[in-house]
Amino acid sequence: MEYIRRALDIEKQLEESSLFLFGPRMTGKTSYIENELQRKAILSITFLDGDTLDAFRRNPVLLRSMLNGKTEGFVIVDEVQLFPPVLLDIQHIMTHSDIRFLLTGSSARRLRKSGSNLLGGRAGIVSMHPLVWREIRDRNPDLDSIFASGMLPKAFMARSHQLQLRNYVRGYLDNEIAAEGERRNLEAFSSFLTFAASENTELMNFSNVSRDIGMSADTIKEWYQILVDTFIGYYLRPYRKGSKRIPVNTSKFYFFDVGVARAAARMPVPTETMTEYGKMFENYIFMELKAYIDYSMTDDELYFWRTREGYEVDFVIEHKVAIEVKSSKNITGKELKGLRTFMEENAVTDHIIVCRELFERTTEDGIRIMPWKLFLDRLWNGEIIVQ
Repeated sequence: MEYIRRALDIEKQLEESSLFLFGPRMTGKTSYIENELQRKAILSITFLDGDTLDAFRRNPVLLRSMLNGKTEGFVIVDEVQLFPPVLLDIQHIMTHSDIRFLLTGSSARRLRKSGSNLLGGRAGIVSMHPLVWREIRDRNPDLDSIFASGMLPKAFMARSHQLQLRNYVRGYLDNEIAAEGERRNLEAFSSFLTFAASENTELMNFSNVSRDIGMSADTIKEWYQILVDTFIGYYLRPYRKGSKRIPVNTSKFYFFDVGVARAAARMPVPTETMTEYGKMFENYIFMELKAYIDYSMTDDELYFWRTREGYEVDFVIEHKVAIEVKSSKNITGKELKGLRTFMEENAVTDHIIVCRELFERTTEDGIRIMPWKLFLDRLWNGEIIVQ
């Protein structure tokens, strides 16, 4: 399969410290390592290889002898959650040498459940996301094609997007969820996943999900946490520092990929007249914002803003920018109402509507109305979330 060079760059970080590279299955962690990092490592192993996994089970300190007295450079250990005991040996090696480690995984939860302490804070944590606009903009995809394929590399480049996405959801249930100890509840979890995907981008309501799935609210909370711990989704917290109006205190939930969310919800590719089209557009912009913030390795945090009266702004980066996402091709005053209300809070310096209009323009009160491709170009050029 063709390799698309990734926007993530961690070489400088690896020169100074060890790193965990976490991310969902099939976001391209292994391909990224093989194409951009492996030739620079003094050793690279993957626990996806059954023989390697068996060898380490027989000898948990095998890594020391494999390094054969080396004291500098960096070592790659792929899918470390499949054999957490290796972390004890890695910690010993880090204590007695200048070797750094790049450790990849798709479940921080499994490491914690095994009693691992993630090297006691001696390694940084970096997130890997599906493909982002900077990596595929030369292909000039439209929103319909992005909604059809999602941004997982294999699905994005496949002829049969839907088959790849269905297989992904099935594999997630059979592998990740079964490994989380939920094998007995797999059918119920599958129903939960469908419901959670259909509620993607909405305010959380554990009671509603509990009632529809027929499981306790505590179980539903635990299952949402599994989605977070396996990097399938993220909570988006409300921005609550406004002084003019009382904001809600309930979080939203966003899936990590529009294609996976659509497949999990068993939903066809929406047309532009459907409500789901706008929700998917919002989810896609969230994905790009989240990836940009994570890859930039800054302290910026992403929020949403919503008042009890129903005024809302999709995304807020504190002190910097508020972003509203509208699938409209013609933005009117009604669609500006949320941002205009938020402007009264004086919380950020820039206010943007991302939409499908053809040209950029600015309203009299300073709201920038920006075509989505132009917005993404400027985001990845560092012009939206300015450091």
